[in-house]
Amino acid sequence: MEKLNKKGFTLVELLSVIVILSVVVLIATNAVIPMMSNAKKQVLATEANTILGTAKSMYANDGASGSKCYSYNDVIKSGLITKSDEGYNGSFLIESNGNGGYNIKVWLSNGTNLIDGKSPDITSDDVIESSEEASTTCGKN
Repeated sequence: MEKLNKKGFTLVELLSVIVILSVVVLIATNAVIPMMSNAKKQVLATEANTILGTAKSMYANDGASGSKCYSYNDVIKSGLITKSDEGYNGSFLIESNGNGGYNIKVWLSNGTNLIDGKSPDITSDDVIESSEEASTTCGKN
């Protein structure tokens, strides 16, 4: 009589492996989602600082005096920077402070995050989660 080869896993063993993998996935998901949110905020802050540099160049080219409001579309149309994302909108207010310097405020959103009237050197701490659109007229909706 020939002996059967009984190699393999039982149903209980397979189910226990699936349960263990599910627990690992749940733990990993809870750790990864906040990191992704912070990364998206950091990207918006970096983009805002980059676009702000272009707005400063436009202000200097326009005579660097008084108060100027540049919309996101104005900055993109200047040709000094390439369009980074279809979902961005907002504006940049640059005002001469009379001491040879200037004051700057930024409103920028990408559909999920918002920078609302912050000054330069924007960090991810300045970005809030909001589906609200940023103003395209320097703080006035």
